[in-house]
Amino acid sequence: MSTESADAAEPGTAAAEPTAPPAPTVPPTSPLDPVAPLDPVAPLDPADPGSDLIESGRPDAEPARGRRRFGAGALFLAAVLVGPVVGAGVGYAIQASRPPTPLPALTAPKMTYSAERVDAAALAAAGPPPLDIDGDLRKLLVEPPSGSTDLTGEDGDGDGWLSPADRAETFGDSEQMFVRMLGNGFRRAATVRWKTGEDVYQVMLVQYVPESVVQAITGTVPSASADMDVSKFPGNDEGVLLLAKQPYTYARSTETYHYGEALARKGTVLMTVQVYAEKPVDRAQLEDIAKRQWERLA
Repeated sequence: MSTESADAAEPGTAAAEPTAPPAPTVPPTSPLDPVAPLDPVAPLDPADPGSDLIESGRPDAEPARGRRRFGAGALFLAAVLVGPVVGAGVGYAIQASRPPTPLPALTAPKMTYSAERVDAAALAAAGPPPLDIDGDLRKLLVEPPSGSTDLTGEDGDGDGWLSPADRAETFGDSEQMFVRMLGNGFRRAATVRWKTGEDVYQVMLVQYVPESVVQAITGTVPSASADMDVSKFPGNDEGVLLLAKQPYTYARSTETYHYGEALARKGTVLMTVQVYAEKPVDRAQLEDIAKRQWERLA
């Protein structure tokens, strides 16, 4: 039995030299940045402001992040946003702690009723008076004389009614006359026209509102005129008879005519009888037509 060690070299081979322990691996360093030998890592000191930083000398360590500090602009913005909210909350708390203010009592006039019965006749008399002439004015127009030619309908009055615009068209200054008629309280008008020989007659019944009829007839009838012969209308103190002293010329023509007109008022209705004659107006004939028309209104 051999007493040699198992590790003994075999015959013919040299004994192996004992191997030295491997040298510690040192990370390569740059000649420009020498690294000092590693010191033992000391425990972090909470009182040290720089203790939260990772110690240098560790190549695998990440750079530490500094604490975030708010600047003056951020603090000002926070104050602007929070200030109104805090103020509103404080104001609401103050208002909520106050006792409620009672509202004043509602006041209304006390309704009163007459103890006596209302007289219907007295109440009607106190109101505006009814129209003296109502209904269809066309039925009150005088009939054209026999043998005459009916001209009703040639100037927009086919059914006998005459609008303010159609009435104003018969005057030279149509626009001014239209405004004047409406300002005088024009309500409605009915007319009939006929031709006897060379003379054209037109009878109109123009109704105004009660408040304006006196003003309307006053503005229509001249008190004195150098071109007109003004006289009283027989049987009517308010009526007048107008006869032109000189012939006129039609607005849209060079043809001349002699003019005559009779005016009278019955309540709210103004009666006019106009004649456009080739020769001087026959006064007696104009008065006869005006008298017959007045009798139909009366």
